[in-house]
Amino acid sequence: MTAGRATIEVVRGRLPDERAEQILSFWSAHGALEGEAARRRLPEVVCVALDDGGAIVGVNSAIAEDISRVGRFWRYRSLLPAGGEELAAEMFNEAFDALGEGFDPDVPGPIGLAVKISDPAEMERRTEAVWPTEELFFAGYLEDGGQLRLRYFWNATIGPGLPNSPLLEDTRDEDFPIGGEYRVAPLDGSGITSEDVLGLWKRETGIPEADALRRVHEVQLVAVKRDGDLAAIATAYIQRNAWLRMDFWHIRTYVAVDERHSNLAGRLALAVRDLLEQRFVDGEDTRAAGIVMEIENEGLRTYFNRALWLPLGLHFIGTNQRGDHVRVRYFPGVRVPTPG
Repeated sequence: MTAGRATIEVVRGRLPDERAEQILSFWSAHGALEGEAARRRLPEVVCVALDDGGAIVGVNSAIAEDISRVGRFWRYRSLLPAGGEELAAEMFNEAFDALGEGFDPDVPGPIGLAVKISDPAEMERRTEAVWPTEELFFAGYLEDGGQLRLRYFWNATIGPGLPNSPLLEDTRDEDFPIGGEYRVAPLDGSGITSEDVLGLWKRETGIPEADALRRVHEVQLVAVKRDGDLAAIATAYIQRNAWLRMDFWHIRTYVAVDERHSNLAGRLALAVRDLLEQRFVDGEDTRAAGIVMEIENEGLRTYFNRALWLPLGLHFIGTNQRGDHVRVRYFPGVRVPTPG
């Protein structure tokens, strides 16, 4: 592939001796690696970038590594002394495609690429929560103060699933139709009152009364049956995420027991996501950077075991101390706070 004036060559698994010597010289000339350490790195090289004269101007490499909280990834590193975001992005994408070729989610191994960023200048320069060209999303700060960015292979899993666990192809276009049996609306003007919500929770859940009284003010949407009865509730509250160091909406849905044959849980989750995102885009409410869900239900975690949840667009970013799966979706244009 040609990126600007440089040509990118994939050498993973087929590195000729002459090219290997060029890489060793390139690393040495730029004070990156020398001697035995450099030779040990050669099998990890994925791509080289060559100028018009065939000289190396960039090298990237990847090594399989367990990344705290999230799993096993290809840890990506690159050396591009002349810089250039376009070439850097193309180098990453070529490496991603090369390492993901033939990826099988049922075979143990790295489930994507991870980039650790320790340079404060790079953190200041590239603050987008999702880098659009590389599709690397911000997955939080590490214990050493560096940033972690991830990109998963298609259909990557984060744990054992069930025989009928769906592939991403099966869920990406799902819109959870509910037909004319229900309507979804904001609580105000829906015909449902706060007392109706509190009554449903009291009848069917173990929510303490004090928590219910607090949570009723978090109701964003309700699903109403044709006869006017309350069928389901979507709530959202803002809370800071320690890994991401930003405030996020945390959304929850509750479907009445008698209505669980329906698509209401999925329909409400999509609807409240769209509602909160549109408010952010319109500038009506920009307090939160996106949506975080903490998945407590083990059955849900096991059935939907893909690293990316579609159609909600939620990426797995780790397991918290309670064992919940934590997932994030950023609103458009969100930027990451720098360490300072």
